[in-house]
Amino acid sequence: MADSAPQHRRAISPYARRLARERGLSLDALRGTGPNGRIVAADIAAFTARPPAAATASGPQASALGATLQLATLTQLLAGFGEAGTPFELEDVVLRAAGCALDDVPDTTSIPGAPVAFERKGGQLVFADIRSGSLGPLRARRLAALASGGDHSADPAAMSIKLLVASEIRPVMMPLLPGRAMRVVLAAGPGSGECLLSFDAAAVSDDAAAEFLTRLKAYLEQPLRLLA
Repeated sequence: MADSAPQHRRAISPYARRLARERGLSLDALRGTGPNGRIVAADIAAFTARPPAAATASGPQASALGATLQLATLTQLLAGFGEAGTPFELEDVVLRAAGCALDDVPDTTSIPGAPVAFERKGGQLVFADIRSGSLGPLRARRLAALASGGDHSADPAAMSIKLLVASEIRPVMMPLLPGRAMRVVLAAGPGSGECLLSFDAAAVSDDAAAEFLTRLKAYLEQPLRLLA
């Protein structure tokens, strides 16, 4: 009877169990890297990312979704803040929107605090627990991180964000950065923008990625929601 112990007795996180079920994986084929051998989502991603014997490519199962954003309201809001002596920038709003969208769609990450990496020349800045504070403190954190000149590329993050200040440019085929299951590239003009969400389909489901992009778009098009 000992040889017929059911699979569900193995230590596995609820999200990892769901991923294994969706991909038809036997838990006996997986090796857990979590505490006490617990199987976590990263173990599922690592296993499913392995190519079959006949395959020549390796790496994440890259997928992508795109959206056109209407940014006139956001542009007017930022201009109004500037005139009032509170000069928020597009970077602050996009960081806040991404953090809130990640919080809205918990299936996008299992990393505590849902950290977001902001791409800049020469490295990345990582911000966690974005939703726990308002836009003002987030701006202060961003400016302090910029002033420190550090690079947090090796820190864990659910996703990375790259801003392109350009009009009528549609990002395509933007690769994921190492250690990031998702990447948002946003080309923003004064009235509209084009957003590309690249994601590792082995770690983030199509439904979760689509819901995240829908939430991100809604926050940027209705930015007053980000001031709460």
